[in-house]
Amino acid sequence: MPSLVNQILLNELEHAFESMGSCVVLDVGPVQPDQDIEIRGKLRDAGVDYRVVRNRLASKAFAKMGLDMSVALKGRTGIALAEKEGAIAAAKVLKAYITANKECPIAIKGGVVEGEAYVGDQAGVIAELPDRDTINTKIVTAISGPARSMAVIFNAVAGGMARCIQAKVDKGE
Repeated sequence: MPSLVNQILLNELEHAFESMGSCVVLDVGPVQPDQDIEIRGKLRDAGVDYRVVRNRLASKAFAKMGLDMSVALKGRTGIALAEKEGAIAAAKVLKAYITANKECPIAIKGGVVEGEAYVGDQAGVIAELPDRDTINTKIVTAISGPARSMAVIFNAVAGGMARCIQAKVDKGE
């Protein structure tokens, strides 16, 4: 019977991992019920699906995707699954929660963003990554900045020339 339950759980994890865009792997220590409710609420507000998983099953599901997350899958593990790069927002929420609560029993151990695994020391970097909207804004600003400057320069040349002509007309020349 346990092998059937494990197979069902593994299939569910594999399906969840295939449909996710990104995830954050957490070390969930001795969390009190009120802390667990608060963490789950914050992650839910960030649009993230959170669950506590069995390390062996999660390792198999990650291995099927071609990711080695064995370093992050130690101890009691929770995984926050998100669409696209939603794990970045989840990591930011978790980092803020960890910072606000000095005796916090959770820690970010790893994650996957756009198919790339972050484990160990790199795990904290996930919260520092910019999301897609920020990157798109920076790209548009970088492209439109020089174009806007050129438009101002061309407009200034034409405007200056028009003012010179108007001054000549006003003098009667």
